[in-house]
Amino acid sequence: MPDRMDISKPRCRPTLPEGVGDQRAFQRAFWAVQRVAWLVFALILLACLLGLLGRGGIFSMKAVASSGGDIEIPAISRWNAPDEMRVTLGASVVDQTVYVDSRFLETFSVDGIDPPQKTTVQKNGRIGYVFRSDETASAKIIFRLKTQQPGVRAFLVGIDNDVAEHSTIILP
Repeated sequence: MPDRMDISKPRCRPTLPEGVGDQRAFQRAFWAVQRVAWLVFALILLACLLGLLGRGGIFSMKAVASSGGDIEIPAISRWNAPDEMRVTLGASVVDQTVYVDSRFLETFSVDGIDPPQKTTVQKNGRIGYVFRSDETASAKIIFRLKTQQPGVRAFLVGIDNDVAEHSTIILP
């Protein structure tokens, strides 16, 4: 069995050939920078998976409860990227209206609505999308959006008379 190494003795460093310098300090610094870069990349990847950098993930959408149903709006989005707003209208005997204001239309362009609205109305400076209601089941509507400008954008959105201000962060 070989003898255990005595840690009190200094290590013998091999002699390097002539013209070759000892680069151990540089190599340690390079490895440290490499580990920091790995950590930063892992944090960016985790932020992407959680939805903190745009579409997808648990933090990318914000749920808004309303008296007429629920609205999911983008909490964080990317500039010039497609996104969507999902509206669930509760069962009702009268037609229901989803209202947005002009600031919403400055933030997002509405590329399409599935299913299409019955009609469009204007009330108190807001644009309303009227949808047929079913008294036995809820309706799911998807607004296909495209972001217009980066930054923190505030706007009004809601169902029928329950309209409130919300905001979205649009990353460049």
